[in-house]
Order: sequence, then C-alpha cells, then structure tokens
Amino acid sequence: MVEHERTMMTNNTRSEEGYIFRIGSVAGIVGSLLAMVGNLLHPAPPIGDPQGVAQTIAQSERWVLVHLVIVVGLILMLGALVAISRSIEGGVAGALAQLGSIAAVAGVAVGLVDVIVDGVAAKYLAEAWEVAPPDQAAAALRVVLAEEAINFAVASLFNILFAGVTFILLGLAVASSGEYPRWLGWVVVVAGVGSVPVGLVQAYTGGSIGFTRIATIIFPTIITLWVVVMSVLLWRKAAFKSGQMS
Repeated sequence: MVEHERTMMTNNTRSEEGYIFRIGSVAGIVGSLLAMVGNLLHPAPPIGDPQGVAQTIAQSERWVLVHLVIVVGLILMLGALVAISRSIEGGVAGALAQLGSIAAVAGVAVGLVDVIVDGVAAKYLAEAWEVAPPDQAAAALRVVLAEEAINFAVASLFNILFAGVTFILLGLAVASSGEYPRWLGWVVVVAGVGSVPVGLVQAYTGGSIGFTRIATIIFPTIITLWVVVMSVLLWRKAAFKSGQMS
C-alpha cells in the first residue's frame, strides 16, 4: 500500500512537471518571437538630437504597440525561464538554475516597468511636446528628456540583471547540468556577459550611443533564440517524462 502511494506520488510529480515543461515550452517560443520582433521593430531615435528623439516618439504610429508586444513577450519568456530552471535539479547546476530563476523574476519585473514607461508615458509626453505652444515647448521637451533619462537608468539595470546575470546563471546551469548540450549553455553565457557592459555604459552615459544601440540588438537576439531552442528541448523532455509514466 505504501509503495503504491509512493508510485502514485511520483507519477503525479512527473505529470505536474510535464505540464510545466509543456506550458513553459510554448510560452518560451511565442514569447521569444514576440520579444525579438518587438525589439527589431522598435523605432530608433537619433543619437544626440533631443528634438529628434521627441519627434520620433511622437510621430511613430507603432510606438505603443511595439512596446506592448515586448511586454507580452517578456511575461511569456519568464514562464519559459522558470520551467527551464525547474528542469535542472541537483548539485551546483540545480543551485545555479534556482538563482537564475530568481534573477529572471526580478529582471522581468524591472523590464516590464522600463518597457511600459518607455512605451506609454514617453509617447504621451512626446505628443504633448509636439502640440505645446512655442513658449512652453522648451519646458515640454525637458520633461520628455527627463523621462528618457529615467528610462535609460532603468534599462541599464534591466540589461545588467535580466540580460546579464539571469542568462549567465542559467547558461552555467545548462552547461554543467548534463541535461542539455554544454555548448548551448556557454553560448548564452557569452551573451549574458556581453550584456553587462551594455548596462554599465548606459548607466554611465545616461543615453544611447552607437555601441549600446548595436549591442542591444545582437545580445537580445542571441538570448531570445536561445530561449526558443531551449523551449524545444524542454518540450522533448516533457514528452520523455510522459513516456516514463506510461
């Protein structure tokens, strides 16, 4: 009787993990594609031109939509990252995975605040500047630039914590786990390490420069593609667990 109960508990645990892996897998694929498309379609305001920045934001018809797409993508990606960390158990790899999961939750929280402020608040402020009377235009522009300064401050933390620390930890966990190809872990570790100086430069400069503009396309693209590949492997792991139960 006791042995039967233990078997039932084991099967229930495997069933639960299977569902988590499947849901995380689908969320990872959909979320990564949304985040990548949103990042690539994000309008690029000119560097060193305050009025050009405000004008780009105000006149962009897709500004809010692109940011909302990124918001949904980040939320779904978080589900995948939690599932990936759940799939790695025991030893140093398991500890790194758990720490990576915590960093992912904190990083996505920062990212959601950053993206929604940049996508909604900046849009309304830029539109207010565009229609402001001449005697109020300068003050309205300073408000837009103040919001942009706050946005880049939060973005620097997002790059350090989410794109950097999260994927360094998860990459090391994958590389040392034996559950997934080692090279797959090291690829995202490189992307995570590269994201840290991007955040530091953003924090130091308080804005966008050529290096950060290119790097915030390259490294996030690598990271999102990594999540897609890991999500596919996660789906296979869920299928394997289902096979064990049958």
